[in-house]
Amino acid sequence: MYDRRLDAIVAAAETGSFAKAGRLLHISTPAVAKQVNTFETEYGLTLFIRSHGGVTPTPAGAELVEGARDLIRRSDEIIRRARRRASPDTVPVRLGISMLRPGRRILDLWQHDAGRTAGIRLELVSLPDGSTSITDIIARLGGTIDVIATAFAPDHWTGVCGTLALSYEPLCLAVPRGHALARRARVTLDDLAGTRIRMLPRGNGTDDVARDLFERAGGIELADIDHYDLDVFNECARTGDLLISKPMWADVHPQLVNVAVDWPEPVGMQYGLLYPTDPTPTVAAFVDRIAELADVERNASARETTEAGDAR
Repeated sequence: MYDRRLDAIVAAAETGSFAKAGRLLHISTPAVAKQVNTFETEYGLTLFIRSHGGVTPTPAGAELVEGARDLIRRSDEIIRRARRRASPDTVPVRLGISMLRPGRRILDLWQHDAGRTAGIRLELVSLPDGSTSITDIIARLGGTIDVIATAFAPDHWTGVCGTLALSYEPLCLAVPRGHALARRARVTLDDLAGTRIRMLPRGNGTDDVARDLFERAGGIELADIDHYDLDVFNECARTGDLLISKPMWADVHPQLVNVAVDWPEPVGMQYGLLYPTDPTPTVAAFVDRIAELADVERNASARETTEAGDAR
């Protein structure tokens, strides 16, 4: 297969730093530097311009990195095919995703693992964005879908299904690009006086907290929606109405922009995985691995923030 030192070279090129490449690959900075240096010496190449600010690929380095990415992808695919042939009866983990229940965060974590978790084959299953309720989808867990990527209120699902929270999704507002508030990074409840906001009717958990705050603020017209689907986003873009949204929906509609709200108290949900209360060993292993990868990413981000603070 390919020379594993290419992992360090590509990571250094992508991050602009041996230290950041090491955190990405979970190895030390000296180990990254050694792999790059020995590769350069062995092949008579200078791949990076080194400076106190980091590393920048030379023209030769940039060309090598471009070819290395393709080589690594093809090599990984060869290994995946070989593993599937070696274990043809492996039951896949079926991840349910959709436009409004995106799986990008989970897939990014899984890609970082680069197929190193043996015995788990991930398949993507399309979920409906419409009148099919999340409760109906949860009821079918373990049938055609094993895990779901979505936003959720953890306490709501206690005893119904398992949950793995990966990030916090504070409720925000999807605002039509032509609206004056679309140019704001954040808005207060007072800023929303005179607007019309579409949201789920009372009885929908986190939205109820937002509804109470809107009603107490006064001057805000609330319009109920039965459920979220693309038609709702299209309608808001057409009418100029605002819509309760989440950060994970930032790219759902090109004519709507997410604007943060300065809530007087926390109003949000968790994003992550929902899975059966009694998962199969393979599904349990997948959930555990995603949790481990998320912890590694959080720890690396925390170290980077600390180092940046120390540098200042």
